[in-house]
Amino acid sequence: MPLRLRLTLVYVALLAGALVAFGVSVYIVTANRISSNLDDRLRLEGNAIATTLQPIDPPLSPQTMRANQWLRLDEEASSGILFQVRDLEGTLIYSSFPRGSVDLGLPETTTPQEPLFATADVGEQSYRLQYQPIVQSGEILGSVVVGESLKNRDDALNLIRTALIFGGVGVMIIANVPAYLLAGRVLDPVRRVSRLARDIERTADFSRRVPPSAAGDEMAELTATFNSMVQRVERMLETQRAFLADSSHELRRPLTVLRTNLDILRDPALPPEERDGCLQEMSTEAESMSHLLSDLLLLSREGRQEIGHAPVDWSSVCEQAAARLRAQDRRHDLVAEIAAGARIQGDGKRLGQMLWNLLENAAQYTPDGGRIALHLRLIDGLARLEVEDTGIGISPGDLPHIFHRFFRAEDARAFHSDGNGLGLAIVKYIAEAHDGNVEVSSQPGRGTTMVVDLPLAVESPHSGVSPGFINS
Repeated sequence: MPLRLRLTLVYVALLAGALVAFGVSVYIVTANRISSNLDDRLRLEGNAIATTLQPIDPPLSPQTMRANQWLRLDEEASSGILFQVRDLEGTLIYSSFPRGSVDLGLPETTTPQEPLFATADVGEQSYRLQYQPIVQSGEILGSVVVGESLKNRDDALNLIRTALIFGGVGVMIIANVPAYLLAGRVLDPVRRVSRLARDIERTADFSRRVPPSAAGDEMAELTATFNSMVQRVERMLETQRAFLADSSHELRRPLTVLRTNLDILRDPALPPEERDGCLQEMSTEAESMSHLLSDLLLLSREGRQEIGHAPVDWSSVCEQAAARLRAQDRRHDLVAEIAAGARIQGDGKRLGQMLWNLLENAAQYTPDGGRIALHLRLIDGLARLEVEDTGIGISPGDLPHIFHRFFRAEDARAFHSDGNGLGLAIVKYIAEAHDGNVEVSSQPGRGTTMVVDLPLAVESPHSGVSPGFINS
């Protein structure tokens, strides 16, 4: 059964239940109210007739009744009240009905001690009866039985019941069409999502999106979630395609070198020194391929995948990086100002890789004798890392592209031919994976400053510290 029809049936069933409960409540309240009004009217009529007989010469009997009492009883009877007067033994003294036509009957006790009500069949009709004792000077002399046919009450209740039944059925029939249309409108975003999912599965076109809903309800949330999921899948596919394209492009040159050297090594007359040179070149190219693949695999991951979350002594990582650069690079003057106590929640090895890429990049594009400065400051809950050099700088037209994979400016290629253009892309990836950001400022011929802001961690004083370097 379609969901739209199921929702409509559920709605109609709930509405029917509500209407039934409402109708039953209205019917019961109305019936009780009508019955209560009838009893009140009978009580007043009984009291009025008992009062009409006062005063009474006991015992109450036709012989002791006065003429004016008969006259007043006739007046009450002419007003339409149905009643009968009986003595203590239950003998009928007066009836507003023609004698012998109707007998309203007696209660279980011949003369009731207090007013009481009963419902009885009299002739072919049901009557509501009230038995009222006639009391004078504390002595019960007889009783008055007042009755009223229940036909009018039953007719009124039947009319109300019929109106409630047919009205409820009419309301359900009328409400069924809007409910069906409303269910279709509510489920329309679901159908759009379903149709788009089928189209994407058939065409593999992940660029399509479901039009957003402005309602701000759960369906709008479903649409936004589905679009986000499709966008993420599209981004992952684009990343994979870019990875394959970039890796195939960058691996072509080292593979060509390896293939050429293998052909050379097949020559049995190749001198030993040339053979050693080929093997050394092949080893260098294989290591370069290994680093390239490692960098590409890192950049091919989405978001925070493969990024650890442990306390990192960022100050210590910076000190180690500065010491490593001093030991490996004698061509430049390194200045390091590192604030103590900077701790970051993240992956120490990746952070070390990011810092080393910045320092190595500064060293590669700074002429001999130039200056490289490493600063770590604590500013408003952030650890601000600055790597400043006096190198060749970056032209304004190249600045927007320096964090793109495999991008190398013409000046950089001319100054330093080695490299694959992945270093700064990895810097940006690692920084953003740690909720940080990277900014760059540069002047051609005067140098470049890289600034990385990372949020400081709030940690327990007994927590461990992640190591800080990964080989690159």
